Amino acid sequence: MTARPARPPDPNDGVDQALTDVLTAIGTASRALAVQHATNMACRGDRQRLAICLEAMAPGRLAEVAAAARLLSAAAEQVLARRNS
Repeated sequence: MTARPARPPDPNDGVDQALTDVLTAIGTASRALAVQHATNMACRGDRQRLAICLEAMAPGRLAEVAAAARLLSAAAEQVLARRNS
């Protein structure tokens, strides 16, 4: 039995990783933009557009927006409590 020669490095391996990194960054930016968009609608009191936006979100994205909203609410409550004491 003869040993197989080592395979030369594939130049596409680096390209594949770069593409993966770019797609990950786009996904992160997209999630952040969705949270920002929903927050802006909530701040303007645009409940109808906010409801439509939330209904259109995928379950994972909706969970992220809900978590961000809870964090924002808790932080705002703390600031209000400090100001009122």
